[in-house]
Amino acid sequence: MSAQTKQISPDDLAAPSRPIELLTENGYLIVRSWEITGIPAPSDGAYSFMVRREQDLEREITVTIAAELFPDIFRQTRGRISNSCSFWICCAERHLANYLWERDDYPAGDRLAVDYLNPDDVMSAVNWGTQTETLGESAKDSSLGGTEQIGLHA
Repeated sequence: MSAQTKQISPDDLAAPSRPIELLTENGYLIVRSWEITGIPAPSDGAYSFMVRREQDLEREITVTIAAELFPDIFRQTRGRISNSCSFWICCAERHLANYLWERDDYPAGDRLAVDYLNPDDVMSAVNWGTQTETLGESAKDSSLGGTEQIGLHA
């Protein structure tokens, strides 16, 4: 009887990916719902997040991007930001985090509508995916000392 050996590849040892977690300074934990379930990210402008505060129950919050914002940003970015671009996920997440920070409460009806983009959103869209917008340069330019912390406003 001969012993057989099995080749183990690094993929066999890789841990399952964990969803991205965002923690606001006032204690709200935001997780992208689709990453929990392993389904593809939404591309229809409605983004669902699981939100929990330390002693509270977890709540599902839906952030909806107004339809008229998509063509405006598409035009301003010369077609780089489409409806399915990850920029919109980050935009929805940032608006939710800012809401939770500023109001220290969940949105009414567990829904938040984004019907405008502030100047930071527009600049982020314009720079999204360009070679000049790198993690290192973003960290250097950040007034937060290189660490992005949601809830702080310039």
